[in-house]
Amino acid sequence: MNTKIIIYALIVAVAFLFASCDDSSTGPEVPDSSDVLFVLNSMANSISVVDIETGQVYNDVAIVGIWPSQITYYNNKVYVVNSGSNNIEIFDSEGLTKLGAISLGADNNPMTFVVLNDQKGYVASSQSNTVKVINLSNNTITKTIDVGIGATGIAISNGKVYAANTAFDGSTFEYGQGTVSIIDTSTDTVIKTLNVPTNPQDIAVAPNGYVHVVCTGDYMDVKGKVVVIDPANDTIVQTVDIGGSPGKIHISENNIGYVGTFSEGVFTYNAATYAVINSPDNPVINRGGSGIVSDIEGNIYIADFNADQVVKLNSNNEIVATFDVGDGPGSLCVK
Repeated sequence: MNTKIIIYALIVAVAFLFASCDDSSTGPEVPDSSDVLFVLNSMANSISVVDIETGQVYNDVAIVGIWPSQITYYNNKVYVVNSGSNNIEIFDSEGLTKLGAISLGADNNPMTFVVLNDQKGYVASSQSNTVKVINLSNNTITKTIDVGIGATGIAISNGKVYAANTAFDGSTFEYGQGTVSIIDTSTDTVIKTLNVPTNPQDIAVAPNGYVHVVCTGDYMDVKGKVVVIDPANDTIVQTVDIGGSPGKIHISENNIGYVGTFSEGVFTYNAATYAVINSPDNPVINRGGSGIVSDIEGNIYIADFNADQVVKLNSNNEIVATFDVGDGPGSLCVK
């Protein structure tokens, strides 16, 4: 495994236990375009911005906190989850001026954040095994909900929050029973817990509202799976044997599930029929996968952590551009 990936893996472990064809330029400015890609550089602790219309890259436009894990765009604001800093930083999406931060308190290790509406958001915290409810009007915590061990991935569908709990034991480095906690957003209480395969990490919602949970496995003998949950009755309706050790998932508007890894490439499956299209034996691209997102035109953007690049695929999964970004790109989001 590449040394850079090993270093990042060690950083993630410590955080859990304790807490191109295109030109690139560096500068404080950001593009005037309304269509931009925000890139969270995990090793550089910074944000890069790609102008989707021109392909111009602006690197290290904003500096973020310690061990940044996720970047999200909502309502002209960019939210960055910093696992080591135990906070969520808020930036103005037009100029990436910092507007403030939501402090989550020590020993939480927040991993992912999702917005319900203008007033409310939820953050999964792996060290405290909780989901915290955030009042977005004043950026305060209004409730802390106990979920499973190692809350990591989070998503919203059908008025409910779905939190993936890895059940990772930091003292033995083993995985217990993976679960998904389901929270009613009207009462902010856990209404159901589902057992899922080993090490559930990330969640995506398909166009039909079904919840897809990527279960990484143990990085050795237990291989990756994607579990599909029907939000109407919160039952598991399908398990896709995707293989490998996937960690990230994104579902495009044309019902293709993209599953990313750090070193095995990117796999795909049909999110409607559940047929595997690209497995570890024939990845759609043999690189990247630390972050995946799509734009309104159906293009797919894949973060290649090791190469410090973002790869752009068209709707036919053909590489049409690569962008040189900051050190260790991970989470992506589009405006």
